[in-house]
Amino acid sequence: MNALHFFKPELLWLLPLALLPMISYGVKQFNFPGLEDWPKDLLSDWLRWGVRAIAALTLVSLIIAAAAPFTEGGTVTKVGEGAEIVVVLDRSGSMSENLQSDNQSINAKPVSKIEAARKVLLKFMEQRPADTFGLVAFNAAPISVAPLSADRELAKAAIKSAESNSSGFTALNRALAMGLDYFNGRPFTATRLIMLVSDGDAVIEPADREILKNQFKQYRAKLIWVYVHAGVEKNILDSVIAGDNEIITNAQKQEVEINQNVAMNRLFEELDIPYQAFEVNSEAGLQQAVAEIGRATNKPTRYEYRLPRQDYAIYFYVLTMLLLGALFWLKQIEIKAWKA
Repeated sequence: MNALHFFKPELLWLLPLALLPMISYGVKQFNFPGLEDWPKDLLSDWLRWGVRAIAALTLVSLIIAAAAPFTEGGTVTKVGEGAEIVVVLDRSGSMSENLQSDNQSINAKPVSKIEAARKVLLKFMEQRPADTFGLVAFNAAPISVAPLSADRELAKAAIKSAESNSSGFTALNRALAMGLDYFNGRPFTATRLIMLVSDGDAVIEPADREILKNQFKQYRAKLIWVYVHAGVEKNILDSVIAGDNEIITNAQKQEVEINQNVAMNRLFEELDIPYQAFEVNSEAGLQQAVAEIGRATNKPTRYEYRLPRQDYAIYFYVLTMLLLGALFWLKQIEIKAWKA
């Protein structure tokens, strides 16, 4: 059985006041010259002390009710399928480049990387009613666009508002850190996922890598990178980058830029965290990648659900009212005066 706690335990110091009815008798008394010849009335003695006991119990009940007694609810283990998904969306200038067209028609309108990402993510949200979503958009700096919540309309509006904007380097490490911070202070109740939708071209310094690694482990989150490219970039899943990043000549610089996304993929793998990468170069491929993510996050998740605490003040207040009612009734039947 759970231990009993009090929200205002300092009020329990008033409990000695409950002894007052034992000192001062509240029922009306009459003065007579002498009662020595009267027979002993045990019933009256019991009633007198009974009234005092009821009054004392009334004070005890009222003081305990005011101290707000409660017991902790504890926790129970539950199983669910919902996921907490933070979309980290790249809105750098390169995301405005067009994807390969799935429609062979000459009049087919080209679709940019970010347009296709928005369209697919909105459809993904509609298919995941049990999930909670948040959004971080980034280019040179990350922006917290929508907090992690069950407000689906807010998340959809945030996705629709994301536009590509070229403004220097890509602050990937700060965007991931901001996305992970969404889990701060939240109970672990579902699968936690950071969904990075980006075309890469970012560098994470060694010191920042260690910080990200610790944050992913602290929040028990999984990283999924949806690598969106236009079909001309280096394949991140089949290539390996070797050597260092020291740039001496233009040729070496170009080679580093080509291999940069491959290095990003290997960097995520070396973080020693749950990680998966999907490489897409068309809207159809993007839809397939997101569908696969949906299947991966549909696995049952065990989590601890904290039960609400049980308050008992109401029961003591009800007891107090009943005892006051009994005292009022006893007062009503009390003899006001002896008949002449």
